[in-house]
Amino acid sequence: MAEDRDREEPGKVEIIEVPDAQRKIRWDRSDIRSVYANVAQVKASQEEFMLLFGTSRARDSNQFELRAQLDEEIILSPVAVKRFAGLLSALIQEYEFKFGPLDLKAPPLTRTARPSLRLPLFKSRETAEKVSLLFRLLRNLNLRVAFERSFKISDKTLSGNRFLLAVETSSINGNSHEKVLDICTRMNMPKNLSDTFQENFSEADTVGFGIEENETGCTVKVYLEFKSRYEEAIKKKPDKPGPYLSHLGFKWDASDNTRSALGRYTCFPAFTVEDMLERLSNNFYRNKDRDPFQIVKDILHLGSSKVGHDKFLYLDVNEKNNLRTSFDINMYGANLQMKELYPFLLEMCGYYSIPCGQFHILYDPVKTQIFGHLAGGIDREGKDFLTVYFGE
Repeated sequence: MAEDRDREEPGKVEIIEVPDAQRKIRWDRSDIRSVYANVAQVKASQEEFMLLFGTSRARDSNQFELRAQLDEEIILSPVAVKRFAGLLSALIQEYEFKFGPLDLKAPPLTRTARPSLRLPLFKSRETAEKVSLLFRLLRNLNLRVAFERSFKISDKTLSGNRFLLAVETSSINGNSHEKVLDICTRMNMPKNLSDTFQENFSEADTVGFGIEENETGCTVKVYLEFKSRYEEAIKKKPDKPGPYLSHLGFKWDASDNTRSALGRYTCFPAFTVEDMLERLSNNFYRNKDRDPFQIVKDILHLGSSKVGHDKFLYLDVNEKNNLRTSFDINMYGANLQMKELYPFLLEMCGYYSIPCGQFHILYDPVKTQIFGHLAGGIDREGKDFLTVYFGE
């Protein structure tokens, strides 16, 4: 439909119309720049339309005025904007088909209702294609899915282009094994993982699908969760249920599926917060007086102050043939909003040298979402990390 070039006037980009609307566009992405915007406005004159995009924070605004930093101004001819509107309308229809109708009534600025959790903005074509394929395959099965996002923090690196979808196997009509395996095959799961997946699928209560984009590429993830094993462990030894294998995680590089890993998640259902902190200090954080142990400790204490010290699930995570050794603590039971963790999230940014502005671009749109999991430890590259999961 259109292609872009720099105008002489700084800060503006002009969209030049391509006469043949059916012509295939081949984008040169070498100089691409992604800009997050939570404020948008449209202006028009007889000669052109102007799309204004920027960012605003609630504390910089009041009841009568919204102050926003203008980041991009896109200029379109009237003919180009009409074609653009048609494309946008078609994409909105496709979006609503996938995810349900959008509410056309914009909430007032003072409203505190939780916004819908949306997909992150992916940068690479490869990742976007994998995400599109996954949603198309799931939509074909007409499945109801649970949606969760996360961001991972390590030294000077903040990655928020990650999500997980979970589906109960009992909700899949027909041969669930065959249908899920078909999705895995079309997502290019390697054979060594596929064999293990098939061997364990019949015992799984939930199957999860995820995609993560990082600096080097895209990782595809599939999980099997064995929820019934929790009940079995409790029934077998009610006073002190023993650990059990609760998940298997199948992960591979989208560009080269020979680069793969199988994660084993061991749940310790009897752990209290005190047990978790003891294990963390012994296995991950020998220096108890330094972050990030203190950050994890503070978050656990905040959650336990809401619901008690024995309401969370602790998991150890290990992968063969790499350096990954980590933990995962399910804290959905505390029903905390992300904004309640804000001081601790800022401490994470300080510890890992993440600029506050970069963090707020990710945090501001999701601060009213429900905090779910806290994971950490050592990743496959041997880096210390923390990951925060959140959902609706």
